[in-house]
Amino acid sequence: MLHESKSHQEHPQNPVDLLSTLAPVEQTRQHHIYQCPIYIWPAKGKVRFNKHVTQEQWFVYIEYKDRFCASQFHVYEFKSLANAVHFMESECVKVELSDICPEKTRQHPIK
Repeated sequence: MLHESKSHQEHPQNPVDLLSTLAPVEQTRQHHIYQCPIYIWPAKGKVRFNKHVTQEQWFVYIEYKDRFCASQFHVYEFKSLANAVHFMESECVKVELSDICPEKTRQHPIK
């Protein structure tokens, strides 16, 4: 019986495999600073630099509630899916989020 190496399983190179490591792609994570759930998801898109030049990018959205219980969003841009996945797996739970209300976010989770 053949087994893949652990490092290959942890960091697949195929974009479809990378997304499958996030199953489900949309997810709720516990934020380390604010101790409340945040809702995160990736999206692929393009950034237009001028009329003729576009570049594919990956975006990671973080959604949470403010003190009025309104949804707030932060979006982060990445040139590669691997970088977006890394951010979703480890960094998103450590970033500062403006106007977050941990109490409202806990009381009214996004999903």
